[in-house]
Amino acid sequence: MAMAKTFTVFIIVAAIVIVMSITLGGMAVYSKQSSFCASCKVMQTRYAGWERSSHARSVHSKADCIDCHSEPGIIGEFKAHINGARYVLIKLVGNENSPILKGKVYTRSCIQCHKVSDLVSKNPGHEVNHAAHLAHNLECVQCHSGIAHGTLKGDPSAHALESCVNCHNQHQAQLSRCGLCHPSVMINNLFLNNRSNKRISM
Repeated sequence: MAMAKTFTVFIIVAAIVIVMSITLGGMAVYSKQSSFCASCKVMQTRYAGWERSSHARSVHSKADCIDCHSEPGIIGEFKAHINGARYVLIKLVGNENSPILKGKVYTRSCIQCHKVSDLVSKNPGHEVNHAAHLAHNLECVQCHSGIAHGTLKGDPSAHALESCVNCHNQHQAQLSRCGLCHPSVMINNLFLNNRSNKRISM
């Protein structure tokens, strides 16, 4: 009799463990998809921007939210799931008008797909040394801030070169060395274009 009860308890516990494992596994797989993020109303515009971006429509591979907003590896992905679940919980039981979650984009995640040795500037006459920038502990998003969530046309919301002058103005010693490689006309044009863009935006 006691053995029958023990066996019954074992079966019930095993069934609960199996059901929970399947449920958690299914939730983990579903929450890795970008469409999961879009199920939250306040994220829908961010999703629409991503859906039209090169990160979603790449001929090489699609980059989902989890690919950019988690550190590489199982632990990094687990942390991202925890942060996402915490945000959902806040929205469900807290203030509905709380700000949109600002998911960090990790440079280590960027270079999982974009190998530093393969990064070539698309700007004629102006080559950007990505390895040197990364060596100075710059994050990719400092220059490429509006790529995955740009305009609804799928264009970046800001051009990467727009951040060059802002950053290099703080490093005059570095900026003065531009003339070693670049003609002064090109440097002046970069400054003029940046200043005119600022005036227009103001």
